[in-house]
Amino acid sequence: GAPAGRRVHLVTYGCQMNELDAELVLGDLLRRGYRRAAGLEDADVLLVQTCSVREHAEAKVWSLLGRARQMKRERPDLKIGVLGCMAQRAKDEIVRRAPHVDLVLGTATFRAAVEDLETVTEAGGRITRVGRGAAVDVLPDADRNVQSRPDPFRAHVTVMRGCDHHCTYCIVPATRGKEVSRPLGEVLDEVRRLVADGVREVTFLGQNINTYGKDRGEGGLCALLEQACAVEGLHRVRFLTSNPFDMTEDMMRRFGRLPKVMPWLHIPAQSGSDRVLAAMRRAYTVDGYREVVGWARQHIPGVEITSDFIVGFPGETEADFEATCRLVEEIGFLQCYVFKYSVRPRTVAARHLPDDVPEAEKQRRNVALLACQDRVAQGRNARLLGREVEILVEGPSKSDPTRVTGRDHHNRLVHCPGPSTLAGRLARAVIEEVARHSLLGRIVAHE
Repeated sequence: GAPAGRRVHLVTYGCQMNELDAELVLGDLLRRGYRRAAGLEDADVLLVQTCSVREHAEAKVWSLLGRARQMKRERPDLKIGVLGCMAQRAKDEIVRRAPHVDLVLGTATFRAAVEDLETVTEAGGRITRVGRGAAVDVLPDADRNVQSRPDPFRAHVTVMRGCDHHCTYCIVPATRGKEVSRPLGEVLDEVRRLVADGVREVTFLGQNINTYGKDRGEGGLCALLEQACAVEGLHRVRFLTSNPFDMTEDMMRRFGRLPKVMPWLHIPAQSGSDRVLAAMRRAYTVDGYREVVGWARQHIPGVEITSDFIVGFPGETEADFEATCRLVEEIGFLQCYVFKYSVRPRTVAARHLPDDVPEAEKQRRNVALLACQDRVAQGRNARLLGREVEILVEGPSKSDPTRVTGRDHHNRLVHCPGPSTLAGRLARAVIEEVARHSLLGRIVAHE
């Protein structure tokens, strides 16, 4: 039966890939005649796209499911679905602790949401479908329509799922499975469709994107970037995540020859201590990391590097932590995401490494590393004063309608006075002020 305007509210936790997975499901539903709900209160369907990377992300889901249970008592026909990584990891626990949940769909089966919703709406009951990680023949990313894309001019495209590395702290191999790449031709077709639909910047996503294509024996990441850059009408290309493991100097050379590939690399270091890196099974040393960054800086003009760090990893001493702070200062990251270590079930660390850094100490290190990174970023951004940058204008600024907001080559937010009619255009802006997490500029030219 057709849903005749049933309203959907979608809540997403976690990475960009999760945001995209949620967007794909929303697109499926909108094409079937569902509508977006204004909020949780007026929804007929609540879907939660979940993350398992840290305990905190799962705790948020449990609390949302608690609120939803109360709502379902008042509105028994509310349908609730839990999708993605936590569904994959904790299916049985969700079924046990949250009997009011109607759908539990894992990382490889989440695109069954439309069919399954219609089944439970008509026939009642509960559906749980959790495949084994990403082991699907075709990664379900094909058709998307503009109404489900949050940004008309920029889009994410998943090119692979899963990861073949087994870092001791990481749950991704358990929730997303082994690396599975999409065929190059299929990805390029999707890029062409997005560009025809107004997209000017594409970000390719993969948990370990450097090894894209390895499992298919066809062109790898460099070939994908080179062919995407040849698509008429596409102006900017980004990609994440580039772990240091599988990066070569030749890759950096090839990236540097492609002006449409933005000089912005996300290369998680995780720690500045060789001892901790070994315990994490990161398979590189701090010197190895420096070498990778050195290749990037040598071959990609004006490149900026961003990173992830974990503080409070089992056995991390004050000296290990200070080594991490020194690495942040030495490399000069534009931005870092810092996470407090949390034990994830079914990981090597959970089985073999005692979680021995006290919570208060994790919190102190977290704050100290972010403060260190803030000083570094401030210094990097200060060099832009009076300089010109190119931005892709996204639309009016959220805090000030007389301004527009765009992003520069390095993904920095730039706010400038200007009319909202500039949305979707490339503009050149002179930076006049450096704020903590954004830049203020004046537009001097635009398309």
